[in-house]
Amino acid sequence: MNNRTFGFLLLLFLTSALHAQNVNDALRYSVFDLGLSTGRALGSGGAMGALGADFSVLSTNPAGLGWYRKSEFIFTPAVSPTLTQSRLNDDENARVFEDSRGGFNIASLGTIVAGQPRNSNWTTFNFGIGVNRIADFNQKFFFDGRTRGSITDRFLELANSDGLDDFEAGVAFDAFAIYDANNDGFYNSDFELAPNARVQKDQLVTSRGSMNELAFSLAGNYNERVLIGMTIGVPFVNFSEEKVYRESDPNDDIPFFNRLEYTENVTTTGTGINFKAGIIVRPHQAVRLGMAVHSPTAFRLSDSYRSSMGYEYTEDGQRFSERANSPDGLFEYRLRTPWRFIGSAGLIIGKVGFISAELEQVNYSRNRFDFGSFVDTEREVNDNIKSALSAATHLRIGGELAYEVFRFRGGIGIHGSAFGSDDPTSTSFSLGLGLRERSFFMDLGYRRHSFREFYYPYLTSQAPQPSATNEVTRNQVLLSFGFKF
Repeated sequence: MNNRTFGFLLLLFLTSALHAQNVNDALRYSVFDLGLSTGRALGSGGAMGALGADFSVLSTNPAGLGWYRKSEFIFTPAVSPTLTQSRLNDDENARVFEDSRGGFNIASLGTIVAGQPRNSNWTTFNFGIGVNRIADFNQKFFFDGRTRGSITDRFLELANSDGLDDFEAGVAFDAFAIYDANNDGFYNSDFELAPNARVQKDQLVTSRGSMNELAFSLAGNYNERVLIGMTIGVPFVNFSEEKVYRESDPNDDIPFFNRLEYTENVTTTGTGINFKAGIIVRPHQAVRLGMAVHSPTAFRLSDSYRSSMGYEYTEDGQRFSERANSPDGLFEYRLRTPWRFIGSAGLIIGKVGFISAELEQVNYSRNRFDFGSFVDTEREVNDNIKSALSAATHLRIGGELAYEVFRFRGGIGIHGSAFGSDDPTSTSFSLGLGLRERSFFMDLGYRRHSFREFYYPYLTSQAPQPSATNEVTRNQVLLSFGFKF
């Protein structure tokens, strides 16, 4: 993903009927790795929009489909490990933990059918169909340390303001993590007896899934000067996450309390639809200029979720262990992502190679959820998105050097932040090799993208809350096999 220094505000507005979304969810389904689904495109930094003749352009600038002279089948297996180094903030003795997640996947699979229309002014009229991988959700990280505050502070704030829900405060109450000591509707916790205690805490977060786009594309080449193309994209979302959060009191600083464990599981599935249109102009034999517009993606998504809590405490010398489980929650909703605008340029250097660049502009604050009859929550979440996010610019530059049947590639990406100019950009680097024969080609691409993100395991309005810093490195290795016919 091109996401930058994220403040992952994982405030889940949970009620017994609704698992509402937030800024993080909007970004997850609107930050795309466009143009990185083939070995050639990945090795060139994803900057193939104006040059075309690569399967990845079906999801960036479909006008590039018009450069094909022969039909083609392409298959791209990939390995995409994500390495995360995590450390709990506000604890100078906290250790750095390193975890990795990711494995084998299919980055692209499809075919191009090249045709020549009867009108002599149109050189080609081509059709493409297939799947491009446009987002990877696989990540795993762990942190631990000692800081002030407890997750029960959050449950108390929820219970004392809105009552007991089914997934957070209600589960905590059923597990005796919070309680109504005086039967007056005001809830308490053991941690209020030692408000300055530094609590031992850790969390393991495991995310899985991806977003793959089924693309149906058409493009034509008019007199070798102007190419136009269009794509109907159907992205498929598959995301799941498990978070296991634990607290303990090894030094007996907190009366009664021994340990707790709070587990959250969510699975999101759904589909969307969008439209992409592109144009490429060749003002000179060696120069190609491109422009593409992507409509918002209209998603229909479904969340299934649940939570559980285990709580252990000692009273009158006797040790107690309680556990509570939430019901299974299900919520269906819609999301509309922002418009995207992509400008591109390419310079063909004879038979030696090419240099190309792409500039992508997207305003992430335009993400909008639709919760149906939950109008007030919908307005609150959309207002948060509008105030927290902003427009971002992503620059991709790449090139290729040809020597006989071999190709050598490199690229760089500079990725703006969805949180505005106060948040730093991040950089990615790409390398690639290729082999081109008359009816067969093979392209190997590698990309490394490093960035920092901040994670909050829970949010409170007044009580102390912990945060962790994640140093993330996403690696992608793609090997494309293509056959021309």
